[in-house]
Amino acid sequence: MRFSDFAKLVVALAAVPASAAADEAASPYSFGGLAFGDLYHIPSHHLEDGDGATGAVLRRGYLTANAKFESGWFGRLRVEINQSGEFETYDFEADFKDAHIGYKFDRHTLTVGLQPTLTFDVIESVWDLRYLMRTPADLQGSQSRDTGVSIKGAMSETWSYRFMIGTGAEFGAESGDGENTMAAVNWKLSDNWMLDFYVDYEKRPGPNDNTTGQVFAGYETETLRFGAQYIYRDREDNPAAELASTFAVQSLGQNSALIGRIDFILEPSPKGDNISYIPFDPTARATMFLAGYEYRFSDHFRLTPNTVYISYDRNDEGIRPESDFHLRLTMFLDFE
Repeated sequence: MRFSDFAKLVVALAAVPASAAADEAASPYSFGGLAFGDLYHIPSHHLEDGDGATGAVLRRGYLTANAKFESGWFGRLRVEINQSGEFETYDFEADFKDAHIGYKFDRHTLTVGLQPTLTFDVIESVWDLRYLMRTPADLQGSQSRDTGVSIKGAMSETWSYRFMIGTGAEFGAESGDGENTMAAVNWKLSDNWMLDFYVDYEKRPGPNDNTTGQVFAGYETETLRFGAQYIYRDREDNPAAELASTFAVQSLGQNSALIGRIDFILEPSPKGDNISYIPFDPTARATMFLAGYEYRFSDHFRLTPNTVYISYDRNDEGIRPESDFHLRLTMFLDFE
């Protein structure tokens, strides 16, 4: 471990390095970006603004600078650009998505700064379709980023661990909630199957803290990805958050795949109508169905026609909210 590499890393993440034009094979720096969004029509929706809405939206755009040194130091600076989640009328917003440095030693990795949380990092790696739909807990309001310190690594050939302390600092995208202590263990049952167990405790600024437990089973081969999860969040005097989900992605060849997912919102969505792009009625339990067909025109460009259908149970007043039906053509452009 050399301090000179650490100093170079800080400089690289603060500004565009002069070595950007150097031979990429020899450079520790890399730069890229990606963007995804939808052309959409909504035949029916529980919100008046959503019912019959038609439009185009850039949901996310990322510009990323990475640094990786042979000594083990690494870092990332990523800026996120998106359009806000209202129907038909959108404002552009920009913020930091990642801003962290880290060090790899033996089979362990230490990271400090604005970074992904542990709630659904493993789930997202198996789902691998963030551009199409966020993972269930992410969609329902769990933080995908926090500013803090994490350590992760292997305990054996079959067991690995992850631990993170999030400060809840108001910095970057999706940070600024309470102080959060997160821990997870992953069990690799075979070359294809694994189980992931996750817990956290979040000290909220108000009177009610959050305690979360989650289990996820994942299966991967060259042609099939499958996952199933259950998560429960105790919010003390506030209504609990509870959901179960399952998905499958089946390759049809080198360039195409069929996608299916079902989310069961077992308690009314606490953030409901504040969920960007795919709002849920906050008064009733819901079931979300996602179906799509992905076609890869190249390593950098995909088009995915897909549908999202959300049906609701009757709420406490005996009213069943109108179902939500989204028709979308989703574009993904990747130069990461």
